[in-house]
Amino acid sequence: MKFFKTRLFKFFILVFLFLLFLFITAKSYANSISDELSDNIFRLHIIANSDSKEDQELKLKVRDSIIQYVENLTLDCKNKNEVISVISKNIDNLYDISEQVIKDNGYNYPINIEIGNFYFPTKYYGNISLPSGYYDALKIKIGKAERSKLVV
Repeated sequence: MKFFKTRLFKFFILVFLFLLFLFITAKSYANSISDELSDNIFRLHIIANSDSKEDQELKLKVRDSIIQYVENLTLDCKNKNEVISVISKNIDNLYDISEQVIKDNGYNYPINIEIGNFYFPTKYYGNISLPSGYYDALKIKIGKAERSKLVV
């Protein structure tokens, strides 16, 4: 009986070590992919004045206008650094576009725009997911830029 218990114990140790190896390998792979994405992606983060339905709808209108402008502006960019450079040179236009959308929708919120390296939670866009981590991004804060504590 002791022989059986010893073999069973060794078996469980081997299974545990194998699972630990798989976990470490998967974690390492995920970190590698995350780092590669972070090095090649420039993200947009717009924070609404509040979580109200109206402020969220306004945020989406600002987002759509900014995306349209930035897409046209960066058509000839070959890498993330060129995108950042072009956007940096056009910050005033981004302010103007954001303020005009806000004004056209009957609001008078101030705008704060930053380019930097910011933390993002995991985000799903249809079949594509971007892992959590720090990404270079254009951040636009509308009004008080208050978000609830709930992560959606």
